[in-house]
Amino acid sequence: MESIKIKTDNYNFKFRVSGIVINDNKLLLVDMDDSGFLCLPGGHVELGETTEQAVCREMEEELGYKLEIEKYLGVVENFFVNKYNKTMHEICFYYLLKPLNDETARYNDYCLIENDKGHNIKLNFKWININELDKYDVRPKFLKEIIKNKSIIIGHIIFNELNQN
Repeated sequence: MESIKIKTDNYNFKFRVSGIVINDNKLLLVDMDDSGFLCLPGGHVELGETTEQAVCREMEEELGYKLEIEKYLGVVENFFVNKYNKTMHEICFYYLLKPLNDETARYNDYCLIENDKGHNIKLNFKWININELDKYDVRPKFLKEIIKNKSIIIGHIIFNELNQN
């Protein structure tokens, strides 16, 4: 399958999904390829795939176990500059998930190398206490407040880091 993404000279566009997994007041986050910041696990939606199918597939690929959707949380239109200094336009659907089988789930920090269509990505998973999120560089930046607020409702957000000084 082909991931839904477009690259031009000025912008990179990606259609993504992200999963929020919480256990014992800890949020699962990932540092991808030693980027220095943490984000939610997830990935690209593929052509012909629903966002629900994509989030379950991506989470299983990245985590190594099956999860199920508890709740659709919302969609974010995100404009930012990535770690390679590329201007990004991203549409991301967010879901609250839980492990299908608690015995196969991992509730400790761990590292995994994912082969993503021939490209190896180092994934450092960390369980971060929600009350300590302010100590970390979590992206997108609006995410910390939504998670700490405990209601975890996203709705529809347009987040544009490009217009902030």
